[in-house]
Amino acid sequence: MAESQDGVISVRTALRAGMTEAEIRWKLRSGRWQRPMRGVLVTHSGPITDAQMMWAAVESVGAGAVLGGASAASFDGLRGFDGGPAVVLVDAARHVTRRPGVIIRRSHHLGSDDVYPRRSPPRTRLPRSVVDMASWAPDEEDARAVLAAAVQQRLVTVAELRRVVERRGPLRRNRLITDTLSDLGDGAHSVAEILYRKIENRYGLPAARRQPRIDAGGSRYHLDVWYETWRVWVEIDGGYHREVRQWWDDLARQNAGVLQDRLILRFPVHVLRTEPRLVAEQVATALRQRGWEPNL
Repeated sequence: MAESQDGVISVRTALRAGMTEAEIRWKLRSGRWQRPMRGVLVTHSGPITDAQMMWAAVESVGAGAVLGGASAASFDGLRGFDGGPAVVLVDAARHVTRRPGVIIRRSHHLGSDDVYPRRSPPRTRLPRSVVDMASWAPDEEDARAVLAAAVQQRLVTVAELRRVVERRGPLRRNRLITDTLSDLGDGAHSVAEILYRKIENRYGLPAARRQPRIDAGGSRYHLDVWYETWRVWVEIDGGYHREVRQWWDDLARQNAGVLQDRLILRFPVHVLRTEPRLVAEQVATALRQRGWEPNL
């Protein structure tokens, strides 16, 4: 049993399998085994992994408990949101005492539509995990980020996430989640693109093409935002640290665009979030220089 659970087993399961309390105490005293939390054993003496801590959290809470949110999503391949405390879901009617390092959440929706029937460790299905993460996120930008990341990493579809929202009924940030899914469904695959779309709508900019492929300097490139009629290209930098190869690819693409009479503006994503008016003013100025006349 422990081998099938990444070396983790509950004390009650070990006793049912025939071990005695004295044998378990000896394993712990001798350092052969460890007890990361109450009622749970790890059957080795080395460092305890994050995955084993997740198993320990589920085993500690007991029958019917499943991993949820980021804890569940990490086992299904979602990158960039792991490292936090274990999140365990239990039935809403069940009372569970607190455990250090474990977040206990209650839910009325833990049926087969929401929980994988046979995956280990027991956990919510990925679309449900992602929607929960967005609902529980500390702020709205984090909520948008997890929805966009899950779709961008091609782990879930917008349709799958929408079905979870519809099935769950009212939940925290319901409007933000549905609006973000609408944006993602229209082809915006990152929070940066969603933010830029909102700037266009709010400040009356024309609708741009997003992620078109163009020829530049003998190569084919994807552009973030392309106002083709006025040959204005807006590039959104999503990160503060870039690999050297990626940095040079970006410069080469920009140089090729300049040589083809494309006017290029670049904004880091945090400026889209914190200074949307500045972004809109600069883009509008570039478009007017190329002949755009805004609707008054």
